[in-house]
Amino acid sequence: FWLKLGSSLGTITSTTEGASCEAGQAQPQVLPLMRTLLILSCVLHVLAKEACETADDTSLLQGKAHEQGAILLAANATQTPAAKKPADDQAEEVMGVAGNAMGDEHAFFSGLMSNVVTIAGIFGAFGLLRMHYPLVYSFNILEKNIPESALPEETYLGWMKVGFKVQTDEELAKALGLDSVMMLEFIQLAFAICIRIGGVGVCILCPLHFFFGEGGPEVPSLSKIGMGNVVIRHPWLYYVQALFVAYVCYTVKTLIYDAQEKFLVRRFKWLKTLPHPRSRTVLVEGIPDEFTCEDKIREFFGLALGSDVVEEVHTVKKTRALIGLVQYRDTALDQKSQAEFQLEKNEKRPEHYVVNVGQVPQKVDSIEFYTEEVRKTEEAIAAEYHRILEESQKVGGVNCRNAFVSFKDRKSVELAKELDYDSDAYTWVLSEPPDIEMVRWQELRLDDNYTETASEVIGYACVFGLYAGFVPICLAITNIANSIHMPGFLDALWASLAPTMGLTIFLSFLPTVLLLVIDNCYTLRSSSRAQEMLLRWYFWFQVIFVLLVTAVGNDFLDFCKEVAQTPLSFPHLLADQLPKATHFYMNWVVVQWSTHALNLLRYINLSKFLGFRTIYTEEEAKKKAEPEDQDYYGFGSRSARWCINLLVGIVFGTLNPTIPLLEAINFLISRVIYGYLIVAAETKKADLGGNFWVMNLRHVLAGTILYCILMTGVFLDRAPTMVPAAVSITCLIFIVRCYFHFNNHFRWEALPFVEMMYKDKDMIAAAAEDPQESYEQPEMRHARSIAANANSPKRSG
Repeated sequence: FWLKLGSSLGTITSTTEGASCEAGQAQPQVLPLMRTLLILSCVLHVLAKEACETADDTSLLQGKAHEQGAILLAANATQTPAAKKPADDQAEEVMGVAGNAMGDEHAFFSGLMSNVVTIAGIFGAFGLLRMHYPLVYSFNILEKNIPESALPEETYLGWMKVGFKVQTDEELAKALGLDSVMMLEFIQLAFAICIRIGGVGVCILCPLHFFFGEGGPEVPSLSKIGMGNVVIRHPWLYYVQALFVAYVCYTVKTLIYDAQEKFLVRRFKWLKTLPHPRSRTVLVEGIPDEFTCEDKIREFFGLALGSDVVEEVHTVKKTRALIGLVQYRDTALDQKSQAEFQLEKNEKRPEHYVVNVGQVPQKVDSIEFYTEEVRKTEEAIAAEYHRILEESQKVGGVNCRNAFVSFKDRKSVELAKELDYDSDAYTWVLSEPPDIEMVRWQELRLDDNYTETASEVIGYACVFGLYAGFVPICLAITNIANSIHMPGFLDALWASLAPTMGLTIFLSFLPTVLLLVIDNCYTLRSSSRAQEMLLRWYFWFQVIFVLLVTAVGNDFLDFCKEVAQTPLSFPHLLADQLPKATHFYMNWVVVQWSTHALNLLRYINLSKFLGFRTIYTEEEAKKKAEPEDQDYYGFGSRSARWCINLLVGIVFGTLNPTIPLLEAINFLISRVIYGYLIVAAETKKADLGGNFWVMNLRHVLAGTILYCILMTGVFLDRAPTMVPAAVSITCLIFIVRCYFHFNNHFRWEALPFVEMMYKDKDMIAAAAEDPQESYEQPEMRHARSIAANANSPKRSG
């Protein structure tokens, strides 16, 4: 963590210095602060490390097990034969999961102190950065893109109140998008769940564990308030814990269902105000070859639904040559813009050499050269556009088997989607269209279903390889890091970071690798759908290698084989392994606080902005610096991490009731940080209308199922009778039913047809207030505009 923080601040410092020297400007206030913060981070790390060594426990910082002996299970649980694990568990070593042990409280409080100081330092640095670079940190405020109720106070720390004062209402949803608003709502929901579970657990379970658990002096101090202090076969305390399990399940179910009911109101309002033409358009896939032209498609739906229901049709066309021309024109325009900026900046016309094959390089005036290149390319674009238009009138040819069809009313849209047009399920497939900005046109141009199927098989194999190769890859990177020695005091810092270097690098690049697999192996119609798939895969990867890492062990394949052969051993396996790592997860949650704070700096966007500012205007540099990296900070990856944070509080909330309270603090900090970032700093993203919210709620219910399985195993192994286990099994059945009931009960994807019957005219009027561009391929739209201006007088350069 400290290496990531230091390198990030170092990147900002060096980039800022380079940009300052380039532009001849000084940054007297910001740079010293960043250098001081970097030095302070290193000092705090060394102090925390020394404090842990005093307690004879460096494992939580170094990420490796104690060298003095066997791992102590704080619960003093006896291992069942089906749940034995090897002593040399490399997966735990890779994750840095040390067992609960004496002296862990010193490391915990040292880490708590250093993280609090780090957050305070980052907040202070952010206050200065926000004032010096408002385009990066307050763009929505400058552009007045958000309602006045969300504006921060004009004070140094006024930004901290935005996350609490902002109202996640219809006005904010219109400004930011419903997906962004529901991300803030998920933080609020997670906080409510954790505070209710943690509050009751700390007030009731912790005193009972501490005073009546009957644990001996060998129980670590941090475990005395948890289940680790309760002896096996305690006569009555496990009955209380069973009731707490029922309370947790009821709380999670109630809050999730209430939140989903409120979401339905927002969702239906969002659907009613969808802009035209998205609100009345369908994506049609698998069009038969004899219908692949716009006139034939219009005729087909006219016969099916009525002669005057179709408004416009846009078939997806094969435009490879046109795309190349448009991209070259954009590049030439960009180079021309840079040359004009250099002329304005240096008061000298820029020149460069042009190299043609077989000719001597010639020096040319950059502005004149790129102006001529733009003119010639636009002529070629106009000619190619007219050729495509002429061929598209015929069946087949440049037309693909996919199209966007817009209707004149929403009733026709819903009726069209419900009809079965052919016996082949892959012919005439109608679905909701994505946002026009997120359409992946290159995949809509594909017509080969067999190639798509083979590519998807390769994608699944790649993902499975990531699961199977997690431990070997992390160990290989860690071994390389351990073999490196740094000079002087840096060696101590590196020694504490190297053991978890493999894990850090692997998990940092995991969302990018998953998106690469998704982009190259799966045919998705929009980038937002790729984020949905990333959320699903990234979430389950973290479930296995964050929540269940101690149970999975060295070999993921062996774990799957064991569970498949003896499924009933799974609760015992979880009960044997997870309780011994509660101290690790307490520290893990605290580290998340600083991770969120580090995101507040937007150091990647700031670095790009400062770099681009040297060759572009500030407004253009801002455009090129946005958005933030969607692999790691997009809806999919961010949602998966937040969901795992919540599940850590739920799954370990009975084993150690302080963990949900630590998670509540985590989500409180998240509300401060992301309440400002999403509202004031980050640009508006393409909106799916709450899909990520629904997936998050499903994942929380699925994680609660794991919690019930864990507690069933604990009660089977430790309770004096079968009654606590019976209560837990009942809760398991209840949550499983809630999971399937949630999927079937809430119909959120489409408006009820009754709404369209009586309010169709109102929705058409609302959609017309903020119309979007039609579903025409971007290169065709640009070419149409260029062709329309082909005979107009030339514009001056």
